[in-house]
Amino acid sequence: MPAKRSNASSDGTTDTSPWQAWRRTLLSPLNVGAVLVLLFIWTFTFHQLTQERDRLISDAQARTQVEARAFGEYSLGSVRRVSEFLLDLRASWLSGRDVFEHVIHERQEAVRDLTFQVAVIDENGMLVYSSIGPTTERLDLSQREHFRVHKESGGRDVLFISDPVQGKVSKKWSIQFTRPILRAGQFAGVVVVSVSPEQFASFANTLAIGKDGAATIIRESGQVLARVPNPTAGIEKPPRARQFNKPGALGTGNYRVVSGTDGVERIIGYHHVPEIGLYFLVGESVASVLAPYDGYRRTALVEAAGSTLLLALLYFTLRYQGAERKRHIEEMRLASMVYASSSEAMMVTTLDGRVIDVNPAFTVTTGYSAQEFKGQSSDAIRSECNERAVIEAMREGVATKGSWSGEYLIRRKDGSEFPALLTIDTFADSTLGEPRRVALIHDMTEKKRAEEVIWRQANFDALTDLPNRHMFYNRLRQEIARARQTSTQLALLFIDLDRFKEVNDTLGHDQGDVLLKEIARRISAIVRGTDTVARLAGDEFTIILPDLSDAGAVTPIIRSLLARIATPLQLGQESVEVSASIGVALYPRDADSAESLLVRADQAMFAAKSAGRNQWAVFTPALQRAEQERLRVTSDLRVALAHGQLAVHYQPIVDLLTGKVRKAEALIRWTHPVRGEIDPGDFIPVAEDTGLIVEIGKWVLNRALDQLTHWQATLDNTMQVSVNKSPLEFRAHQSGTESWPKVVERRGLPPHSLVVEITEGSLMDDNAEVIEHLHEFRRAGVDIALDDFGTGYSSLSYLKRFDIDYIKIDQSFVRSLAHDPKDIALCSAIVSMAHALRIKVIAEGIETEEQKAILVAAGCDYGQGHLFCPPVPPAAFEAFVAKSQLAET
Repeated sequence: MPAKRSNASSDGTTDTSPWQAWRRTLLSPLNVGAVLVLLFIWTFTFHQLTQERDRLISDAQARTQVEARAFGEYSLGSVRRVSEFLLDLRASWLSGRDVFEHVIHERQEAVRDLTFQVAVIDENGMLVYSSIGPTTERLDLSQREHFRVHKESGGRDVLFISDPVQGKVSKKWSIQFTRPILRAGQFAGVVVVSVSPEQFASFANTLAIGKDGAATIIRESGQVLARVPNPTAGIEKPPRARQFNKPGALGTGNYRVVSGTDGVERIIGYHHVPEIGLYFLVGESVASVLAPYDGYRRTALVEAAGSTLLLALLYFTLRYQGAERKRHIEEMRLASMVYASSSEAMMVTTLDGRVIDVNPAFTVTTGYSAQEFKGQSSDAIRSECNERAVIEAMREGVATKGSWSGEYLIRRKDGSEFPALLTIDTFADSTLGEPRRVALIHDMTEKKRAEEVIWRQANFDALTDLPNRHMFYNRLRQEIARARQTSTQLALLFIDLDRFKEVNDTLGHDQGDVLLKEIARRISAIVRGTDTVARLAGDEFTIILPDLSDAGAVTPIIRSLLARIATPLQLGQESVEVSASIGVALYPRDADSAESLLVRADQAMFAAKSAGRNQWAVFTPALQRAEQERLRVTSDLRVALAHGQLAVHYQPIVDLLTGKVRKAEALIRWTHPVRGEIDPGDFIPVAEDTGLIVEIGKWVLNRALDQLTHWQATLDNTMQVSVNKSPLEFRAHQSGTESWPKVVERRGLPPHSLVVEITEGSLMDDNAEVIEHLHEFRRAGVDIALDDFGTGYSSLSYLKRFDIDYIKIDQSFVRSLAHDPKDIALCSAIVSMAHALRIKVIAEGIETEEQKAILVAAGCDYGQGHLFCPPVPPAAFEAFVAKSQLAET
């Protein structure tokens, strides 16, 4: 029987079993090293993929947060403008409806980009005023949220922003901005400004939110106010809790959600503005954000697969070679390849900052080759623009923790610089026996550029690239603070273009934009580099001139501005000339705050515009008093028109040969209950400036035609009445408004019963609307008289072009007839010329028989003046006509 096989050899050593051999092979340095490198490759690859995905999402989160904050800050500015408008509306409503309508007319332009309706609700919830039309129906709005909130608030004066509602008057979806009307602390109604969801969320259209992006405004209750795109989507859905308005949520943050509106998954950045109780959300679709990731993943997996294949080749090579040294070299080479293939710039240094090696991405990023940068100090790529605090923080972090990460400015070989995220870590190298530091440099240029774009959108005018109103106020407050510290002066120039609306309406908005950009360029070319030029709105510009030791230094700048702006400009096929009216206010002489200084400059600009085109004016207390007087006259004039303080007097126009009264000129008179008789020269210009002249003109026409109907029936059926019509009335004529010839026709009067008196300036304006209305008068058979002939332009071509019926010799010529042969010759020439053109002549201001005799001798047809009768009320006019008729018999 054979003996058992022993597990021990004759020399006492243990035999090697197959399991032990396999175990030794499996745990050999080569295999372990290969596995570790393989794990490193794929761990690194998936780590990079995760980092790239996380970076894309993180960047999107940062972008959406920045955009949401910009969206919120811009909208906060818009809400503040509406709130200021509401305060003005409420104050003016308490002062009277006339003052209220004036404030709407004066102020609504400043918020026209937001509002489309102004309304007032009384204390019972009934609509008593709507800017979109007369409130002929008594609409009950007492159940509307924006009414109940204020009525139940106990007299608290707060701005309220409502859920979207569909207006009973406008039939449009709108967001109601409201404030309570309080009388003696008691609730007396609500003043309302309606803003459409499209207008409220319009800033979102400027955000770079990519395909399938969305922006939303939501109340703290969770109710959607507006959305881009589809501004009214979600409005009718009930409010619901959301991630951003849950208890404990931060004021600014991010979350990820699938939209219930369109089913798109988005990364949402939100920003809470507690001042107005709103959340502003900006979302980018996850698909759009991660679009670059697929390509990166394919590249990374191919590289990892290639590295794995290379590792396998190295493994089998080293296995067959069996040399420990070669295996170590191959492993180091593999690590080098991984290092070299990284897309991020990397740099290896000693502890004292001497460069040992850089990867290819570093060479591409900085422009330094590996050979020329090795051995240099790592400080060679440090920008001198880095703040000292950043440098100290980096040094302290590396010295104490061995690592640091933060934003850092990197300087390239060519001297250019770029922002980067610099990450430094310290590693021990067992082969060299001393630690090494590895710096990872991530280029942040694109991220910074995106942030810069968003910042510019919030602070600069998109058309002219000038600072906008928001930036202007910031600059003005900064310059005022600096002027206060340095005890220097500051000038604020308010520039308003003359005739810009006319150019815009005639040539179109595209050419108007070209004009505004050119004006912005011309203004910017004149001022200093330290000055600020801003565009507030429309054709309004401002200039901040700081560091003035003498107010007189402003004068040459203004003269240069006026001359440069007035230089002709070619717009397409048209040569256009515009001018500017400039108002100047000085700090600290005229005001001590930005808001007050702008008001003073605006008042000075208005004074310059009133003085004519291409003028400038410096603010004075007299200007402020004049503005206050103008506002008082405007308010009193509205009251006068509504309460019968105005009257029409009539001055006879006499046939100089027969002495018979043929016509009557209708002249407006105002008897103020406190100030008595107001001279027309004091209130007619104000009426023209404010547009009241249109309403006054209609009122005078109707009164005059009423009187003429009576006189043609009782005095003379051929009697005519003359009514003055200013150029502004022609230009302000709206479609759908009954024209003067239609008014005459409706009353059954012969068309030639009305004589429309116009000035020479109306013809010389060459305005298309004025010309068309004159032709309409001519076609209807209404007579046209040219008033104050000889004092203005006196273009004979216009007399022929418009077929004028009468010209009126100004009283300044008639007054000197008795003692100035030149005036006699001039009057005779006017009469001869007019008769040659088949035009009748009326002489104004006849006061003496001698003047009358000279005019009769010259062949003048008609006359008016105190020699015959001054302007008198209707009864006195009838008495004069009766007396003249009795004298004829």
